[in-house]
Amino acid sequence: MTSKTLKPYLKYLSDSHIEEIHDGSLDLLENTGIMVDHQEGLEFLEKHGAKVDFQTKRARIPRQLVRRALETVPDRFTLAARNPEKDCPLIPGGRPYSRNGGGADFTIDLETGEFRPLLHADVKDYYKLMDALDGISFIAPVFGQDMPVLGRDILMLREAFGHTDKHIHLRAFTGESLKLMFEMAVIVAGGKKELKERPIVSLLEAPISPLKFLDVTVDALWLCGEYGIPLDVCVMPIAGGTGPMTMAGNIQLLNTEFLAGVVISQLANPGAPLQYAPRPMAMDMRTGFSLAGSVELGIMATAGAQMAHFYKVPVSLHGPWSDSMTHDGQSILERMYMNMMAALAGANVLVGAGMMQQSLVISHEQLVIDSEINHIAFRSVEGFEVNAERLAREVIDRVGPGGNFVADPHTYKFLRGERFEPTLQYRNSREAWEETGSKTMVDRAKEKALAILEEHQPNPLPEDIRKELDEFVPKALKSLEK
Repeated sequence: MTSKTLKPYLKYLSDSHIEEIHDGSLDLLENTGIMVDHQEGLEFLEKHGAKVDFQTKRARIPRQLVRRALETVPDRFTLAARNPEKDCPLIPGGRPYSRNGGGADFTIDLETGEFRPLLHADVKDYYKLMDALDGISFIAPVFGQDMPVLGRDILMLREAFGHTDKHIHLRAFTGESLKLMFEMAVIVAGGKKELKERPIVSLLEAPISPLKFLDVTVDALWLCGEYGIPLDVCVMPIAGGTGPMTMAGNIQLLNTEFLAGVVISQLANPGAPLQYAPRPMAMDMRTGFSLAGSVELGIMATAGAQMAHFYKVPVSLHGPWSDSMTHDGQSILERMYMNMMAALAGANVLVGAGMMQQSLVISHEQLVIDSEINHIAFRSVEGFEVNAERLAREVIDRVGPGGNFVADPHTYKFLRGERFEPTLQYRNSREAWEETGSKTMVDRAKEKALAILEEHQPNPLPEDIRKELDEFVPKALKSLEK
């Protein structure tokens, strides 16, 4: 009989803590309420039983409404890819997937090492690089500062469709552009029905902490439900700034904001796919900077994952994040513990590959390094198989005291598959290291990135779809000017 080892879940909250946070969120929604900067959204909530003050834009949501909304949230869905072999099924207790951090404005030049603005040409290279890295499961947007502001999100998606067949995670600047981006996805998927069955794009939207939902967020919650597009409800209060100073208070707030998003989504479109995305942040009270690599973020995110498991919804956590300005020891240290904590918390998605400096910067070398860090996280939660042959009692008896297993047939049989084989970590002698140039991990990552950009050819769009997209995009951009 063969069995797998247990899933190694990391937990901070007891069952009673979880119930207390849940009850606290219900109380806050019912008595404190949320601000909704969306007239139709307020009318919608009032129609479904919320107490609404239209003058202050405050909606107080009764407990039974929250409970009803939670009943229809799916516990699993698939982030589909243009290439089905690259689908990412998010299921309870399943393996984690990963994506890069989205929204960076700056880069570290791959050739010169210079810190500079991210440009349109860089966007193409980053998508090509991420398409090739198998430790990056799907792709989030990066934006060139030389791209026009109006419609930059649409142009980003056009570049992404042309440079990867992986799932694409979106960022939209307005409700109008979001609808246009969904129509682009309809073209690539082959129809609205086909897109709903296999959503090749997903979206992240976030309320403004504390407890404020902008019009674009409400529009996104509704539009994603209409198109069947998975949505990350990203809740990221900053402890000591936009959230309570205490970790417990920050978790209480972000959970309340998530449940409010569930209500707005599920009452309009029951069964709409949502992912709980707790991104608790912490302000450095000495400088005012919002931290990305603080260990307390990992602790709070783990607690957020426990709440997601309580509600039986997929969960996305920050993975390889760092506050470091460069590829140094601080960067590796912060990335490793943030990513491992997220993986061991049972995250379905690990977010942040390639990002530096509180997520303001993206780096080619860092993407390559983080792809490997992600693989280590994947392997760590995979565990191993246990059966009579693998326990190897007969082998141990055969080799006996003082022997060795190097040439034993059992060793040859299981030589491959038991261990993760890294591509960047150095595991040879000092002499060999010196003979090959005494290269650091960053040196090796740079070489790999340059080789990928030189050699990798992404799977192109079918010609008819490419033409249809190229006809659609200029019209979409022009419509935004009205």
